[in-house]
Amino acid sequence: MKRWRLEQLTHLKREAELDPPTEWFLLAWDAFQAPQFPVDEALRLARVVGIDLDREVIGRLAEKKTSNVVLWDSSTRAAKGALGPSNGSKGWIDSIHHAASRARNQTLEAAVDPLNRVGATQEPVFLSALEAVLEVLLPSRTFTGIDPLDAVAPAASDFEALEHLRRLAFADRVDRPNQLALWSVESP
Repeated sequence: MKRWRLEQLTHLKREAELDPPTEWFLLAWDAFQAPQFPVDEALRLARVVGIDLDREVIGRLAEKKTSNVVLWDSSTRAAKGALGPSNGSKGWIDSIHHAASRARNQTLEAAVDPLNRVGATQEPVFLSALEAVLEVLLPSRTFTGIDPLDAVAPAASDFEALEHLRRLAFADRVDRPNQLALWSVESP
């Protein structure tokens, strides 16, 4: 079931396996469609992808707040010093979040340059991960015409940055997110 869903998110058979942290992040957004959900569910999901929630997710991709797990966006991860290497060696979600953070806080070109330097842009698994992230994060007002709720606004900002990045640098290799077809507002 996990493999099938991840293949659906990347629109076709994956050329390479995604790493467990990236799978966990994608499946969490896909399953809960919110940045906050019960710790018990986060633990079940961690078991499905084969990672230790407390060692590999908490403090890196999310935090525990009472009985919930709260997913972090790229800016939160950067501010907390929780981004791994941009080369994807600890997870492709790190490369994607590095790019999103730079695109949000600097320029799209500043987001692409480090990815090119470390060779991520030539990795099919990075492109698959980017495609899947664009299918699970909630789109921003730019693409929907609707202001996102405060709780999902940071993730929607990541979506916006990554979709603009896709258009600039990866349009020929990463499909337009299917979810954008659901919105009647013509996207830029």
